[in-house]
Amino acid sequence: MVARRTALYFSWNRLSEIYVDLSHLNNRLPTLYELRRASWPNLRWAEDPVQYKQDISGFMDHVVLSDFKLFGEFVGGITGVPVPVIQRVTDTGAIRNLDEALLDNIDTLIVASLDHFRTEQKPTSVELEAVQHFLGRENACLIVCPHHDIGAGDDLESQKVEFLHHGDRIVPPQQRQGGFGKELLVGLGLPIIHRYGISPGKSPTGNEPAPLRIFTELDELKVLEGVTTFNIHPHLPHFPVPNDLSGSVRILAKQAINEKMPPHPLQEAEEGFFNALLWIPPDGSRAGNIFVCDGTLFTSAFGGLESLKVFWQNLAHLK
Repeated sequence: MVARRTALYFSWNRLSEIYVDLSHLNNRLPTLYELRRASWPNLRWAEDPVQYKQDISGFMDHVVLSDFKLFGEFVGGITGVPVPVIQRVTDTGAIRNLDEALLDNIDTLIVASLDHFRTEQKPTSVELEAVQHFLGRENACLIVCPHHDIGAGDDLESQKVEFLHHGDRIVPPQQRQGGFGKELLVGLGLPIIHRYGISPGKSPTGNEPAPLRIFTELDELKVLEGVTTFNIHPHLPHFPVPNDLSGSVRILAKQAINEKMPPHPLQEAEEGFFNALLWIPPDGSRAGNIFVCDGTLFTSAFGGLESLKVFWQNLAHLK
């Protein structure tokens, strides 16, 4: 069997993310300096400003992209095929769209959508056509990962509820990310939104994630076979399934909401769980598979690593 070719596509515009007025509190990434200060005494390895830029680009490179490094090494080791990391718009302004030339060399495309809504990242009509053509292949797998949408309401009270629930002081009251992933799904006829930034449940020790609620009978591809947990990233998105898509979208896994944090309105509405992994199987117009989840499922910094490696391995062997 030919080894699967996997690629990580970061849909952000680095110029729009990096060159933002730092007096603005909302809808931006932290600088590396801010993260170092908030998480002291951790990250002391990043103190040297010559080796580690202390601005937002330093956070993107030495924290975000670094967290995905193990995934690439692990999957590349299984398949024997390197996992490229592709950024939509680089520091120099170079653009790498999702075109036919790129997708022809990929079997599993992971779209890590950490782009802020304000940067207005969205696929062009040509890109949507290329992705649809990609999904015409039986072996194709598209994994769309819109990150959290925190503080979507403009009222102070709802933002305070969300902020206190996830408890991460480095995250501003409003941080709406995942615009490209959201628009990609809409363009494919799958208007699945992502909401909130949910604090996930933890093990009794607090060091590992609580067990997943897995719907094994729906997991025909066995992507969750042997998987027990995901991770404890402090603010994870919930993926509600629209009523008109309930017949075509399967919820494969739910994650517990952290009961030890201040309450979130979703806890009562969803009986203490949030949707963590969706699968849209092939239909009459599409031969490939689509999954929707958070991008941190492909990172190594938030616990649950041994279980995540099983998940990565299952995806690497996807038929």
